[in-house]
Amino acid sequence: MTVNQAQSKINEVYDFLISFEGMISPDNFRFSRWIKDAQALRKSSPAEGFLMEALVYRAQGKLDKAVNCAEKSYRLDKSVARDDYATLLSNTGRFEEALKLTLINLQEDNFNTHALTRLIVDSSITLDKEALSQGLSLFKDPNDKSKDLLLLAHEKLNKIDKELSILEQMKINIVTFTTISSIAARALNTYYLGDSQVSTTIQHNEVGTFLLLNQKIPNVSIDDCFMIYDKYTDDLIDSELSFKDYKRIVYNFLPLEDEDLSNDDLLSQQGILV
Repeated sequence: MTVNQAQSKINEVYDFLISFEGMISPDNFRFSRWIKDAQALRKSSPAEGFLMEALVYRAQGKLDKAVNCAEKSYRLDKSVARDDYATLLSNTGRFEEALKLTLINLQEDNFNTHALTRLIVDSSITLDKEALSQGLSLFKDPNDKSKDLLLLAHEKLNKIDKELSILEQMKINIVTFTTISSIAARALNTYYLGDSQVSTTIQHNEVGTFLLLNQKIPNVSIDDCFMIYDKYTDDLIDSELSFKDYKRIVYNFLPLEDEDLSNDDLLSQQGILV
């Protein structure tokens, strides 16, 4: 396989990952073809072949396989896989590892906008102000081409402060919060490919006061959200967290298009936690 053919095949997978937004169909016929192409590519370009295979596994929601192949690619050639490896670690909910790798990437390339973007996203999820501040000190923008990105980063620093104050007010441990965020990310990315939005609020009701996390997802139905939520609750119950740790945190997965879900839909998702 020539270099141009290899790049063309990898770009085909990238294009799919960028353009697709919705629930994953792991048996899509193109995935099996791409896996064969990736394994063939490994014979001539091992790092690119493993990376392509990792990206296809991500498209299928096979997160552990994706990370495993990305790690192999990274070990063969860091320049090929470093940004995608960090992204796949994040997709799997391994935020601490993703942040560490992203900071290494910024140390090695001070102009890496992809790494800074990754850092903004992951530090916002984990409320890691120190990591984001460190990344900003490493990033260089001599021609002011990344003004908007830097503005967003500073906005996120302020938002992290506000959300940390909410956790302090609720007396919720940051480790508990980040663990729940990791479990939620893994549940979502097992079934869904695309962007989503998370909002954090304090909710008071007759039962008590709760930290409410609503993750709104485009192009899904409420039934899709229940499928994601079922995995989230199973993984949460199986985690090292005790019910005492997370009893005041309510995590919902909601269709982005539907702002008026019935109370019954919300309560059925909250049932295990409330």
